Amino acid sequence: MPPYIRRSLIALSIDDPKLADKAFDSWADAIVLDIVKDSAQDWQQTLKAQMPAAITAASRGGAEVFVRLNAQIAYAELEATVFVGLTGVVFVGVAEASELSLACTKIDALELERGISRGSLEVDLEITTAQGVWNSLEIARVSSRLGTMAINEQALYQNLDIPFEDTLEVEPIEFIKGQIITVATSVNGQAQGMSYPLCITQKAADEATLKKAILRARDTGFKGALCADPSWVKHCNEGFRPSADEVEYYKEVRKVFAEGLKRGLASVPLNGKMIDVPVDLRAEVYLEWADRVALRDQQKIKAHQQAQAVA
Repeated sequence: MPPYIRRSLIALSIDDPKLADKAFDSWADAIVLDIVKDSAQDWQQTLKAQMPAAITAASRGGAEVFVRLNAQIAYAELEATVFVGLTGVVFVGVAEASELSLACTKIDALELERGISRGSLEVDLEITTAQGVWNSLEIARVSSRLGTMAINEQALYQNLDIPFEDTLEVEPIEFIKGQIITVATSVNGQAQGMSYPLCITQKAADEATLKKAILRARDTGFKGALCADPSWVKHCNEGFRPSADEVEYYKEVRKVFAEGLKRGLASVPLNGKMIDVPVDLRAEVYLEWADRVALRDQQKIKAHQQAQAVA
Protein backbone atom coordinates (compact mmCIF):
# COMPACT_ATOMS: atom_id res chain seq x y z
CA MET A 1 0.00 0.00 0.00
CA PRO A 2 1.51 3.36 -1.00
CA PRO A 3 1.83 5.57 2.10
CA TYR A 4 0.94 8.55 -0.11
CA ILE A 5 -1.13 8.98 -3.26
CA ARG A 6 1.37 10.92 -5.32
CA ARG A 7 1.07 9.53 -8.84
CA SER A 8 2.08 12.63 -10.76
CA LEU A 9 4.50 15.42 -9.94
CA ILE A 10 5.39 18.37 -12.13
CA ALA A 11 8.20 20.88 -11.64
CA LEU A 12 7.51 24.60 -11.96
CA SER A 13 9.69 27.64 -11.36
CA ILE A 14 8.68 30.07 -8.65
CA ASP A 15 9.52 32.84 -11.14
CA ASP A 16 7.00 31.56 -13.71
CA PRO A 17 4.36 34.30 -14.09
CA LYS A 18 1.83 31.58 -14.94
CA LEU A 19 2.69 29.40 -11.95
CA ALA A 20 -0.83 29.44 -10.48
CA ASP A 21 -2.51 28.67 -13.81
CA LYS A 22 -0.07 25.92 -14.75
CA ALA A 23 -0.39 24.25 -11.35
CA PHE A 24 -4.19 24.54 -11.43
CA ASP A 25 -4.51 23.22 -14.97
CA SER A 26 -2.07 20.34 -14.51
CA TRP A 27 -4.19 18.19 -12.16
CA ALA A 28 -0.91 16.88 -10.75
CA ASP A 29 -0.93 15.29 -7.31
CA ALA A 30 2.11 17.37 -6.39
CA ILE A 31 3.96 20.46 -7.57
CA VAL A 32 7.73 20.69 -7.12
CA LEU A 33 8.90 24.29 -6.95
CA ASP A 34 12.30 25.11 -8.40
CA ILE A 35 13.89 28.19 -6.89
CA VAL A 36 15.78 30.92 -8.70
CA LYS A 37 18.71 32.71 -7.05
CA ASP A 38 19.78 36.01 -8.55
CA SER A 39 23.46 36.53 -7.77
CA ALA A 40 23.04 40.26 -8.25
CA GLN A 41 20.59 40.47 -5.34
CA ASP A 42 20.24 39.29 -1.76
CA TRP A 43 18.78 35.99 -2.94
CA GLN A 44 17.72 34.82 0.50
CA GLN A 45 15.58 37.89 1.14
CA THR A 46 14.16 37.72 -2.38
CA LEU A 47 13.19 34.07 -1.96
CA LYS A 48 11.70 34.73 1.48
CA ALA A 49 9.46 37.33 -0.10
CA GLN A 50 8.46 35.06 -3.00
CA MET A 51 7.93 31.68 -1.37
CA PRO A 52 4.67 32.15 0.61
CA ALA A 53 2.84 33.39 -2.49
CA ALA A 54 4.42 30.68 -4.66
CA ILE A 55 3.29 27.96 -2.24
CA THR A 56 -0.25 29.33 -2.25
CA ALA A 57 -0.31 29.56 -6.04
CA ALA A 58 1.03 26.02 -6.51
CA SER A 59 -1.56 24.53 -4.15
CA ARG A 60 -4.52 26.22 -5.82
CA GLY A 61 -5.63 23.03 -7.57
CA GLY A 62 -5.29 20.82 -4.51
CA ALA A 63 -1.73 19.66 -5.17
CA GLU A 64 0.79 19.00 -2.44
CA VAL A 65 3.68 21.46 -2.71
CA PHE A 66 7.39 20.72 -2.42
CA VAL A 67 10.49 22.82 -2.94
CA ARG A 68 13.57 21.31 -4.60
CA LEU A 69 16.92 22.24 -3.04
CA ASN A 70 20.58 21.44 -3.61
CA ALA A 71 21.64 19.09 -0.82
CA GLN A 72 25.15 20.56 -0.59
CA ILE A 73 23.90 24.09 0.21
CA ALA A 74 20.47 23.22 1.61
CA TYR A 75 21.21 24.67 5.04
CA ALA A 76 21.16 28.18 3.55
CA GLU A 77 18.34 27.50 1.09
CA LEU A 78 16.00 26.09 3.75
CA GLU A 79 16.01 29.40 5.63
CA ALA A 80 14.63 31.14 2.55
CA THR A 81 12.11 28.54 1.37
CA VAL A 82 10.38 26.74 4.25
CA PHE A 83 7.01 28.27 5.13
CA VAL A 84 3.52 27.23 6.17
CA GLY A 85 1.72 25.37 3.38
CA LEU A 86 4.76 23.44 2.19
CA THR A 87 4.36 19.66 2.21
CA GLY A 88 8.05 18.94 2.11
CA VAL A 89 11.51 19.43 0.70
CA VAL A 90 13.21 17.50 -2.11
CA PHE A 91 16.95 17.30 -1.54
CA VAL A 92 18.89 16.79 -4.75
CA GLY A 93 22.25 15.05 -4.61
CA VAL A 94 22.39 13.74 -1.04
CA ALA A 95 25.42 11.47 -0.95
CA GLU A 96 26.10 11.06 2.78
CA ALA A 97 23.82 10.50 5.75
CA SER A 98 25.46 13.42 7.57
CA GLU A 99 24.22 15.85 4.91
CA LEU A 100 20.62 14.87 5.49
CA SER A 101 21.03 14.86 9.25
CA LEU A 102 22.25 18.46 9.20
CA ALA A 103 19.36 19.55 6.97
CA CYS A 104 16.79 17.85 9.20
CA THR A 105 18.15 19.68 12.24
CA LYS A 106 17.55 22.95 10.39
CA ILE A 107 14.02 21.87 9.46
CA ASP A 108 13.30 21.11 13.14
CA ALA A 109 14.25 24.68 14.04
CA LEU A 110 12.29 26.25 11.18
CA GLU A 111 9.11 24.38 12.08
CA LEU A 112 9.30 25.77 15.61
CA GLU A 113 10.20 29.26 14.43
CA ARG A 114 7.53 29.55 11.71
CA GLY A 115 4.53 27.90 13.32
CA ILE A 116 4.65 24.73 11.24
CA SER A 117 3.37 21.55 12.90
CA ARG A 118 6.28 19.74 14.48
CA GLY A 119 7.53 16.86 12.35
CA SER A 120 5.05 17.57 9.56
CA LEU A 121 7.50 18.55 6.82
CA GLU A 122 8.44 15.62 4.62
CA VAL A 123 11.94 15.04 3.30
CA ASP A 124 12.32 13.47 -0.16
CA LEU A 125 15.53 12.45 -1.88
CA GLU A 126 16.65 12.73 -5.49
CA ILE A 127 19.72 10.52 -5.94
CA THR A 128 22.28 11.77 -8.47
CA THR A 129 25.52 9.87 -7.83
CA ALA A 130 26.95 6.41 -7.32
CA GLN A 131 27.89 7.44 -3.81
CA GLY A 132 24.28 8.36 -3.09
CA VAL A 133 23.10 4.99 -4.40
CA TRP A 134 25.71 3.12 -2.34
CA ASN A 135 24.74 5.00 0.85
CA SER A 136 21.00 5.05 0.13
CA LEU A 137 19.94 2.80 3.01
CA GLU A 138 22.05 4.66 5.56
CA ILE A 139 20.69 7.97 4.25
CA ALA A 140 17.09 6.75 4.29
CA ARG A 141 17.40 5.73 7.94
CA VAL A 142 18.53 9.17 9.10
CA SER A 143 15.08 10.60 9.71
CA SER A 144 11.46 9.53 10.12
CA ARG A 145 10.64 12.47 7.85
CA LEU A 146 11.68 10.50 4.77
CA GLY A 147 8.82 10.23 2.31
CA THR A 148 9.96 9.33 -1.17
CA MET A 149 13.13 8.48 -3.05
CA ALA A 150 13.83 9.00 -6.73
CA ILE A 151 16.73 8.88 -9.14
CA ASN A 152 17.76 11.84 -11.27
CA GLU A 153 18.64 9.57 -14.15
CA GLN A 154 20.35 12.11 -16.36
CA ALA A 155 22.68 13.12 -13.51
CA LEU A 156 23.31 9.52 -12.47
CA TYR A 157 24.04 8.39 -16.03
CA GLN A 158 26.64 11.15 -16.28
CA ASN A 159 28.13 10.22 -12.92
CA LEU A 160 28.38 6.57 -13.97
CA ASP A 161 29.68 7.55 -17.42
CA ILE A 162 26.83 5.72 -19.16
CA PRO A 163 25.84 7.10 -22.58
CA PHE A 164 22.26 8.27 -23.08
CA GLU A 165 20.80 5.58 -25.30
CA ASP A 166 17.10 4.87 -25.77
CA THR A 167 17.51 1.97 -28.17
CA LEU A 168 19.06 -0.61 -25.85
CA GLU A 169 17.34 -3.94 -25.27
CA VAL A 170 17.60 -3.62 -21.49
CA GLU A 171 17.58 -0.73 -19.05
CA PRO A 172 21.17 -0.01 -17.88
CA ILE A 173 20.32 0.88 -14.27
CA GLU A 174 17.45 -1.53 -13.65
CA PHE A 175 19.30 -3.03 -10.67
CA ILE A 176 19.80 0.42 -9.12
CA LYS A 177 16.12 1.22 -9.51
CA GLY A 178 15.24 -1.99 -7.72
CA GLN A 179 17.59 -1.03 -4.91
CA ILE A 180 16.01 2.41 -4.46
CA ILE A 181 12.50 0.91 -4.47
CA THR A 182 13.56 -1.63 -1.84
CA VAL A 183 15.30 0.93 0.35
CA ALA A 184 12.38 3.37 0.24
CA THR A 185 9.86 0.65 1.05
CA SER A 186 12.00 -0.68 3.91
CA VAL A 187 11.65 2.64 5.79
CA ASN A 188 7.92 2.94 5.08
CA GLY A 189 8.45 5.35 2.20
CA GLN A 190 7.95 4.90 -1.51
CA ALA A 191 9.87 5.33 -4.73
CA GLN A 192 9.01 7.51 -7.70
CA GLY A 193 10.32 7.01 -11.18
CA MET A 194 9.62 6.30 -14.83
CA SER A 195 10.65 3.21 -16.74
CA TYR A 196 12.78 2.93 -19.86
CA PRO A 197 12.89 4.58 -22.40
CA LEU A 198 11.00 7.67 -21.17
CA CYS A 199 13.31 7.89 -18.18
CA ILE A 200 16.02 8.69 -20.73
CA THR A 201 14.19 10.74 -23.35
CA GLN A 202 12.35 12.90 -20.77
CA LYS A 203 9.87 14.23 -23.29
CA ALA A 204 6.34 13.86 -24.63
CA ALA A 205 5.54 10.48 -26.14
CA ASP A 206 2.71 8.83 -28.01
CA GLU A 207 -0.05 7.44 -25.80
CA ALA A 208 0.84 3.78 -26.29
CA THR A 209 4.51 4.30 -25.37
CA LEU A 210 3.59 6.39 -22.34
CA LYS A 211 1.02 3.91 -21.02
CA LYS A 212 3.42 1.01 -21.50
CA ALA A 213 6.21 2.82 -19.63
CA ILE A 214 3.91 3.80 -16.76
CA LEU A 215 2.49 0.29 -16.38
CA ARG A 216 5.99 -1.18 -16.26
CA ALA A 217 7.06 1.45 -13.72
CA ARG A 218 4.04 0.69 -11.54
CA ASP A 219 4.56 -3.06 -11.72
CA THR A 220 8.27 -2.59 -10.94
CA GLY A 221 7.36 -0.87 -7.68
CA PHE A 222 7.25 2.86 -8.44
CA LYS A 223 4.17 4.66 -7.14
CA GLY A 224 4.39 7.82 -9.24
CA ALA A 225 6.71 9.88 -11.41
CA LEU A 226 8.02 13.38 -11.95
CA CYS A 227 6.37 14.31 -15.24
CA ALA A 228 8.86 15.65 -17.77
CA ASP A 229 5.99 16.93 -19.91
CA PRO A 230 2.50 18.13 -18.84
CA SER A 231 0.99 15.49 -21.13
CA TRP A 232 2.31 12.82 -18.75
CA VAL A 233 0.16 13.93 -15.82
CA LYS A 234 -3.18 12.51 -16.93
CA HIS A 235 -1.67 9.16 -17.85
CA CYS A 236 0.35 8.96 -14.62
CA ASN A 237 -2.80 9.68 -12.61
CA GLU A 238 -4.56 6.86 -14.43
CA GLY A 239 -1.62 4.45 -14.62
CA PHE A 240 -0.16 4.58 -11.10
CA ARG A 241 -3.26 3.03 -9.57
CA PRO A 242 -5.22 -0.21 -9.82
CA SER A 243 -7.04 -0.38 -13.14
CA ALA A 244 -10.83 -0.72 -13.36
CA ASP A 245 -10.39 -4.36 -14.43
CA GLU A 246 -8.13 -5.05 -11.45
CA VAL A 247 -10.64 -3.48 -9.07
CA GLU A 248 -13.46 -5.65 -10.40
CA TYR A 249 -11.31 -8.77 -10.31
CA TYR A 250 -10.14 -8.19 -6.75
CA LYS A 251 -13.68 -7.45 -5.57
CA GLU A 252 -14.65 -10.84 -6.94
CA VAL A 253 -11.59 -12.40 -5.28
CA ARG A 254 -12.61 -11.09 -1.87
CA LYS A 255 -16.21 -12.17 -2.33
CA VAL A 256 -15.39 -15.70 -3.51
CA PHE A 257 -12.68 -16.23 -0.88
CA ALA A 258 -14.94 -15.03 1.95
CA GLU A 259 -17.62 -17.48 0.83
CA GLY A 260 -15.00 -20.25 0.74
CA LEU A 261 -13.87 -19.49 4.29
CA LYS A 262 -17.45 -19.81 5.50
CA ARG A 263 -17.45 -23.32 4.06
CA GLY A 264 -14.14 -24.10 5.80
CA LEU A 265 -12.03 -23.98 2.64
CA ALA A 266 -8.45 -22.66 2.62
CA SER A 267 -8.49 -21.99 -1.12
CA VAL A 268 -11.18 -21.64 -3.77
CA PRO A 269 -11.18 -21.67 -7.59
CA LEU A 270 -11.82 -18.52 -9.64
CA ASN A 271 -11.47 -18.30 -13.41
CA GLY A 272 -9.20 -21.34 -13.51
CA LYS A 273 -6.93 -20.15 -10.69
CA MET A 274 -6.83 -20.99 -7.00
CA ILE A 275 -7.48 -18.14 -4.58
CA ASP A 276 -5.82 -18.41 -1.17
CA VAL A 277 -4.78 -16.11 1.68
CA PRO A 278 -1.91 -14.29 -0.13
CA VAL A 279 -4.16 -13.52 -3.11
CA ASP A 280 -6.92 -12.30 -0.79
CA LEU A 281 -4.44 -10.06 1.05
CA ARG A 282 -3.24 -8.63 -2.27
CA ALA A 283 -6.86 -7.98 -3.21
CA GLU A 284 -7.43 -6.14 0.06
CA VAL A 285 -4.38 -3.93 -0.53
CA TYR A 286 -5.34 -3.12 -4.13
CA LEU A 287 -8.92 -2.25 -3.21
CA GLU A 288 -7.78 0.04 -0.39
CA TRP A 289 -5.28 1.60 -2.79
CA ALA A 290 -8.08 2.23 -5.30
CA ASP A 291 -10.27 3.79 -2.60
CA ARG A 292 -7.49 6.14 -1.53
CA VAL A 293 -6.85 7.17 -5.13
CA ALA A 294 -10.55 7.95 -5.55
CA LEU A 295 -10.48 10.05 -2.38
CA ARG A 296 -7.41 11.94 -3.61
CA ASP A 297 -9.15 12.72 -6.89
CA GLN A 298 -12.21 13.95 -5.01
CA GLN A 299 -10.02 16.26 -2.95
CA LYS A 300 -8.53 17.79 -6.10
CA ILE A 301 -11.95 18.20 -7.71
CA LYS A 302 -13.20 19.98 -4.59
CA ALA A 303 -10.13 22.25 -4.56
CA HIS A 304 -10.71 23.16 -8.22
CA GLN A 305 -14.36 23.93 -7.57
CA GLN A 306 -13.54 26.12 -4.58
CA ALA A 307 -10.87 28.01 -6.51
CA GLN A 308 -13.22 28.61 -9.42
CA ALA A 309 -15.97 29.80 -7.05
CA VAL A 310 -13.62 32.37 -5.51
CA ALA A 311 -12.46 33.52 -8.95
